[in-house]
Amino acid sequence: MTDDIEYRAALLLAALRAEGQAEYPTDAAVTARAAQAAALAGRAVLQVHDADHAQAAVRLGWPAGNAPNEDLLGSQLPPPLSRVIRLVFAVCLRAAWPDPSLPPYPGHVFDAGLVAQTCLDLGARADRIAAALDRVLPGHGLIAGTGAQSHLGPAVAALPGPVKAALRRGHHLLPRLASDSAQPRAEAPASPPADLTAPDQAPPPSNLQVARSLVTALETAHGPLTVHEVGALADPGTRAQVEEILAGMGRCLVRTPSGTWTTGYPDAVAAELSAAGVGALSSAERAVLALVLVHTVALPRALGRHAHDQWDSRRHPVTVTELARNRALAQTAIRQALRTLSAAGMVDTAGPGNFIPGPALQRLSPARVSALWEDLIIAGRPDGHLARAILERRAAEEAAPAHRESP
Repeated sequence: MTDDIEYRAALLLAALRAEGQAEYPTDAAVTARAAQAAALAGRAVLQVHDADHAQAAVRLGWPAGNAPNEDLLGSQLPPPLSRVIRLVFAVCLRAAWPDPSLPPYPGHVFDAGLVAQTCLDLGARADRIAAALDRVLPGHGLIAGTGAQSHLGPAVAALPGPVKAALRRGHHLLPRLASDSAQPRAEAPASPPADLTAPDQAPPPSNLQVARSLVTALETAHGPLTVHEVGALADPGTRAQVEEILAGMGRCLVRTPSGTWTTGYPDAVAAELSAAGVGALSSAERAVLALVLVHTVALPRALGRHAHDQWDSRRHPVTVTELARNRALAQTAIRQALRTLSAAGMVDTAGPGNFIPGPALQRLSPARVSALWEDLIIAGRPDGHLARAILERRAAEEAAPAHRESP
């Protein structure tokens, strides 16, 4: 029973890694175990409510004293939001959070139309303001709701303590709505977040602090980290401790073929998340990702331009024009999918308009790398002999566990 609770807690934390938020578990033992595993990794499990969830939800937050170390991340700092998106969020934050002495989340309800008008008055373009309000900020969980019933999203509750402190210090610099004095101050239909982690006053041992900082860096970095950036992993004891922490989070340590380090999902966890549709891409996003991989990796390999089987080539970028030669997808749909895939780290850029595989694909295990090649074979020629053999083998593998479990 204990092993089952630990595995379900790891699955919950893996789902939080994939989607940022999950429904509050009905099993208190699973929630408690997930909070313990998160605390070991230097994270906190937060219970939040917002207008879009009838039930409570959980997110990962940062307890006091823990946050990503920019020095350790080196060149792999996550890409920042654009200036326009930061401006729009700043206006939303000022509208929802007029009193810096109070917690920013949940704040007040605000009118997204007034936010858009304020940003226009400040010189931002209308299309970029609309994209920020309709897609980017909701996608990051920073705002939620629509129109005059917009409010801060639950990701604000999970901001690191130093970020919240910096926002308080600079609160007077946040842009004020043009009609701020006339705006009604209705409260958002939410309650403050609750930290589900049991308080622990004892400071962690120094070796655990090192392991925590490594886990934080590996999990938040834009791409894999070099042996110089995470040199402590060379110590077998530290590496074992990092692997133990990651296992409790439904994650695993990954060494890339180039010798860098990152994290990923264990194959069993990845299979369960995929079966449950957690973190799943839309059909258009899957199609665009497949096209990017075909043009940047598969076709160059078939033409003898490279011989490796990894999905991390930067030498053969593809443009939207080339992707749009597949007439089943309109350019607008391709661009929208590329934005989503880029935000997820599955697609990256090599100069303006040139797209390549993203760093998230380097988190794949060898089994997942092989499965992705097989998926492209099936998609490219579903009636071929090789595709048929792959499908038959997969069907047999899926039937084998059920056969073993039957009486």
